[in-house]
Amino acid sequence: MKILMSLAVLVLLGVFAISVQAQQPAPTGKRNLPPIPGLGPDPVLPANPTPAQQAEYKALMAERTRQRWNYILTDSVARARVLNEKPNALLVETAAGRKPGTALDADMGEGRNAIYLAQQGWQVTGVDIAEKALAYAQKRAQATGVKLKTEIADMAKYDWGNNKWDLIVLSYAGGRDYADRVMRALKPGGIVVLEAFHMDATNRLQVVGGDYRVFFNTNELPKLYTAAGLKILRYEEPIGTADFTKEQLRLVKMVAQKP
Repeated sequence: MKILMSLAVLVLLGVFAISVQAQQPAPTGKRNLPPIPGLGPDPVLPANPTPAQQAEYKALMAERTRQRWNYILTDSVARARVLNEKPNALLVETAAGRKPGTALDADMGEGRNAIYLAQQGWQVTGVDIAEKALAYAQKRAQATGVKLKTEIADMAKYDWGNNKWDLIVLSYAGGRDYADRVMRALKPGGIVVLEAFHMDATNRLQVVGGDYRVFFNTNELPKLYTAAGLKILRYEEPIGTADFTKEQLRLVKMVAQKP
């Protein structure tokens, strides 16, 4: 699973939100995330803020995002009710029969996909801002007898490398701003597996603060990744059970390859 500092998909107890302001009231007909225990209200950005105030606000919100994901990804009740704890089905289908190599699991979260790949013989590096989630993933990996490399980092600032990975996983971890990085980071013949929400899902899921990083318009992803130089091997926009929320929603699923 995957989770970046900029990612704001927030899930808990059957309620879903995307937010840098998770405590805002939800519009009529949509529910929002209840306060995370101990988190308190969001900071308020002053009117006409100075650059220093803007920087402080951004840092505070980033810290809240880290704390929020640490809670959601390691709380047993939250995971059981709203997170798919099995590996992503698209990833399983795509990796089947493929020779294991090096894999980057962007915003790995609690490690469901990374651990699966490691069990298949992949050398996996998982990156996330939620250090408690990474520790949880390492504990699970040790219990299953596999090795993971984990790094605490924001994917927006992370060095993806050049010609480094045979597989990159973007499972509910964004992707709109990553096409060029993915193209550079993959080895020739390497693939990216991406699953996220179609913009239609916003009819049921609350989006707060204008953060749509894991929501995509029709055919948006193929255009972005084709423009970056990748070949689209598979692209779908089905109604399916989302890995986050476990609700029936319209999704986007893409597999693309570096020539």
